[in-house]
Amino acid sequence: MAYQWLPPSKDHRPLWPGRLEEVIDLPNGLRLEIWDYSRRLAGDRWLVGMLVQIPIEAGPEHFSSPEIYERFRRETGGVLYYRYRKERNFIDERERERIFRSLKENFLRAALNYLSHPEFRERFLRTEVPLYERRVRWEEEVKRKDEEAEELEEIWKDRPI
Repeated sequence: MAYQWLPPSKDHRPLWPGRLEEVIDLPNGLRLEIWDYSRRLAGDRWLVGMLVQIPIEAGPEHFSSPEIYERFRRETGGVLYYRYRKERNFIDERERERIFRSLKENFLRAALNYLSHPEFRERFLRTEVPLYERRVRWEEEVKRKDEEAEELEEIWKDRPI
């Protein structure tokens, strides 16, 4: 999988710096962050990158069991992220700021009303929490099958074929 830039956090250090360009407090109580992670590629050519994210806390009421919720809190700190990224590649250095501004303005024009909707948080969690739970169950199943395979290998290691 290709590298995807994420903002710095206590658990993550990105490969190159970015800067928090703007923070918008939405009417539904959420906080939208717009990050510029543009970087020079070669000579006067740039990758212009924009990451929009909204951290959304999930409570135990969103999960099917307290065990999965506790695992979620351990792994994520209790936060899921709405993320949208847009990139333009091989942009002339003189156009970099204009291209980023255009990406930001187009995104805000298209999505701000949607992200500001009073039910956005609940709808997002109704979609993302089941995906998280499905991933957890899948990981547990893979782990169980690996353990079974190791047990069978141990049982059969000295037997002739």
